[in-house]
Amino acid sequence: MIDVTASITIDRPVDEVFAYVNEPANEPHWHTDVLEATRASEGAIGIGTTYDLKIKPFMGISEGTTQVVEFEPDRRAVWRGEMGSMRPTLTYQFEPAAGGTRFTRRVQFELPGMMRLMEPLARASGRKRNAGFLSNLKRVLEQESASRSS
Repeated sequence: MIDVTASITIDRPVDEVFAYVNEPANEPHWHTDVLEATRASEGAIGIGTTYDLKIKPFMGISEGTTQVVEFEPDRRAVWRGEMGSMRPTLTYQFEPAAGGTRFTRRVQFELPGMMRLMEPLARASGRKRNAGFLSNLKRVLEQESASRSS
């Protein structure tokens, strides 16, 4: 089982970070593995919201879906995905911190079949990539805020 967690403090209010992160159409702006995210369900984002994704994690392009399975506004959201034989779970936590938001992103998934042999490498890579995605998110949200106030 791959289980990696990263946290970062973003100089934006919790409600803004929560809204941005839980709108998968924003993911290509900060999550470099996501090429495209298209809403497949209607209504406000909450339990049951579904998106179709096109991703490029390591080799080749994959397509799949992700769905909200837990949702506590401005606190926590859990997304469960289906990407071929992969079933990732993403848990997002949001906490007020130093005038901004402490955002924690946890990724959990099992590698299928013979890919399990690559688990140590995938775990190390996942830690590094997860931290990089959060750095991108911080940059995007803080730059967006700075350009609005200019």
